[in-house]
Amino acid sequence: MSHNFQSMQKDQTTEEKIKLAAKKLFHEKGYGQTKTRDIAEAADINTALLNYYFRSKENLFNIIMLESLQDMFFFIRDLANEKNSNLEAKIEAIVNRYIEIFREEPNLPLFVLSEIQADPERLMQKSKIPKNILTDSYFFKQIDEQIKKSGVNITPIHVFLNIISLTILPVVARPIISYMYDMNTTDTKYFIEERRQLIPLWIKTMLKLDK
Repeated sequence: MSHNFQSMQKDQTTEEKIKLAAKKLFHEKGYGQTKTRDIAEAADINTALLNYYFRSKENLFNIIMLESLQDMFFFIRDLANEKNSNLEAKIEAIVNRYIEIFREEPNLPLFVLSEIQADPERLMQKSKIPKNILTDSYFFKQIDEQIKKSGVNITPIHVFLNIISLTILPVVARPIISYMYDMNTTDTKYFIEERRQLIPLWIKTMLKLDK
């Protein structure tokens, strides 16, 4: 029994090593530029072992793609329907969560967005993200109520997209921003941290939540 448990632990460790190596390479280089042998070398295994666990690069990519989509979107599903937090708290939570995710995985947003662009319907169906995940949420109801209260002539989707784009774009455009403004790694981190404070402030001002 002890031997079986140790074998299971070893299998899980090897499988996770392969997935971590594949995720890093797929996020950095995409599917086409990532070779099976690159993943095997990064995971410190041979290609036969990779095929044993995942059968093919395509199958492994599909697993990583699904997990990446879930990292990007699934936390919003629970947050959006949380009835015990107000609109301000939700805005701050979304910005904070995305910044934390992108700090750990800076290549995640560009990877997900480029793959969605290539085949949006297939990927969104595979991810099992419902079409009405946001439009029917309590979060959108809160935004709509604040829009009516403030008299701002916009729809909730514009508010949501502003939150997402203001958070994601600096991460995606990081190399250009760093080049144009001569930012080193520390400068860039500080810049993103500044936006952690500024983005909720801008959204609240737009919705007149600060009045």
